[in-house]
Amino acid sequence: MSALSSSPWSLRTSRRGSSRREVTLPCQVVRENDFLLIGERTCDLSIEGMLLPLHRPALTGDALIVSFRIPGMWIDCEATVARIVHGRRPSDDGPAVGVRFEGMAPAARAALAGFLHARRSPLPRRGPLARLRRGQIAPRLADETTMASPLADLADVEDDDTVDGLGVLRAVIGAWRELMPADAHDD
Repeated sequence: MSALSSSPWSLRTSRRGSSRREVTLPCQVVRENDFLLIGERTCDLSIEGMLLPLHRPALTGDALIVSFRIPGMWIDCEATVARIVHGRRPSDDGPAVGVRFEGMAPAARAALAGFLHARRSPLPRRGPLARLRRGQIAPRLADETTMASPLADLADVEDDDTVDGLGVLRAVIGAWRELMPADAHDD
């Protein structure tokens, strides 16, 4: 294991290979084993899968048959339930499943990519920006708070001699030390 990946500050890579887009389309998704309709509309969509609000329960690993229309073409493919959203969190819109497409024709995948290209990403369901999804105002983010602090007023100073550069540097180092774990730096 490299030093970078063992660090508590290393970045976590996303398991998602393509970007989701906020697209609501009518669709028909049936379970392969009993041909029961489990969902009729998408919540969000990508070239690899969709989030599907449920009419009937489904289990992770269930084989599905998916059919939906984009302008100019019908997309029909097999799919698998990749994850379950139980709908227990206040931010959930009810029970849903994450569906992963399998065996989609390359022409259909290319057409879907073209259709999704200019669409916006869905608003977050959790975290500070989830408030936007519920129609509330966005919270003040850390960088906005920092920019509003007195340190940002240094740009308005006419004379560079009035700025204590060493004091600013010490403040930055102190802030970094607070962020780092105790065993990461030697005093």
